[in-house]
Amino acid sequence: MKATQYTGIYAGKNAVRMEFIYRHKRCRETIYVRPTESNLRRLRDHLEEVRMAIKIGKFDYFEYFPESKNALKFSNNKANHLTIKEMMSQWYDQKYRTWAFSTEKANRGRMENHVIPNFGSLLVSDFKPSLFRKWQNTAKLSPKTINEVHSLLQQAFKFLVYDDIIDQNPMDKVDRLSAGSKEVEPFSPNEREEIILSLPEGYARDFYEFAFWTGLRTGEQIGLRWKNVDLNRKVIFIRESIVKGRQSGTKTKGSQRTHELHDKALNVLNRIKSREVINTGDDYVFLDPRTGLRWKNEGVPRERFWVKAISESGVRYSKPYTCRHTYASTMISIEGRNLMWVARQLGHRDLKMINQTYGRWIE
Repeated sequence: MKATQYTGIYAGKNAVRMEFIYRHKRCRETIYVRPTESNLRRLRDHLEEVRMAIKIGKFDYFEYFPESKNALKFSNNKANHLTIKEMMSQWYDQKYRTWAFSTEKANRGRMENHVIPNFGSLLVSDFKPSLFRKWQNTAKLSPKTINEVHSLLQQAFKFLVYDDIIDQNPMDKVDRLSAGSKEVEPFSPNEREEIILSLPEGYARDFYEFAFWTGLRTGEQIGLRWKNVDLNRKVIFIRESIVKGRQSGTKTKGSQRTHELHDKALNVLNRIKSREVINTGDDYVFLDPRTGLRWKNEGVPRERFWVKAISESGVRYSKPYTCRHTYASTMISIEGRNLMWVARQLGHRDLKMINQTYGRWIE
C-alpha cells in the first residue's frame, strides 16, 4: 500500500490501512473499502479519534476494531470478549500434539459433540458453574462421558487461569458425577477353553489364546514384532501398539515393559514360528490370513472370529478385552502370583488398579 496525504493512512486498490502506536507497539488495521477521497477523510477522522482515546487513556481496542486479532491481545478484560468455543480452540491447538492419536480423536469428538454445541457461544465471563450443573443433570449421557466433558472444560479454563485471563477455574466448583465401577466378569477356565476350541485353528485361535495367557491390550498384541520376542528367555518386550489402525506408542510410559510369558503363551509363539517364514525382526507376530499383513485394527479379528466363536461356544458374550481380565484373575486366584508381579505384567505402575479392578480375587 502507498502512503496518502493523511499521516498513518495507506491506500491499496480495494483496502486502506491505518497505523498507530498503542502500548509502545505499532498497530496496523486494514479496512476493506475503496480508497476514495471521502472514505480516506472518514478514516482520517476515525484514526484521530483512536489517537485521542489512546492519549487520554480511554481507548478500548474492541470498541474501535472488534474484528481485529489485536482486540483480544490488548483487552484489559479478555474474558468479556472470548467465547467458550474460542477458548476450547486455543487450548486444543496448544495441547493436541502431546496426545496419542486415540486421545486426540476422542477429545475432539467430545468438544465437537458436547462442549461447543452446549456452551460454545457463551462468553467466558458469562460461564457459571450452575450452567454446567444444569446440563450435567439433564444430559442423556453416561456419567463417564459427562465427567470427560467436565475434564475438558476444566483443563481449558485452567489455561486461562495460567494466562491471568480469569482468576479462578469455574469447573473447580462443579463436582464430578459418581460413575460407579462395574465389576469385571472374567471368563471361567471352562468358558475360556470353550471359546478357544470354537475358534478356527491357526491365526484366529493363536491370536486369542495368546490374549488369554498374556493379558495384553489388543493394540499391544497387534503391534508385537518378532524383534521384541525372546523365546530363550521366555519374555516379550512391549514397546508399541496399534491404535485405531495406526502405529503408536504404548498407552503410558509405564506400559512399556518386559512381559514374562506363561508356558501356554510361549507355546503359541513356538507354534506360529514353526509354520511361518520370518523375514526380519520387524515382521509382526500376528497376521491377518487374508492379507499376510498385521491385523489392521482390533475390530477385524473381533468381527471376523471372536463374535462367531462366542456364539458357537454358548458362552455369554463379552468383549475381547475380557481376555485381559481373565488372565489377571487367573494369575491372582488360581496361580497365586504376587500382586505387584501381576501389575507389572499388565503394564500398571502400582497396585491401585489391581486392587480396584480385581479385589474380589485377592485373598
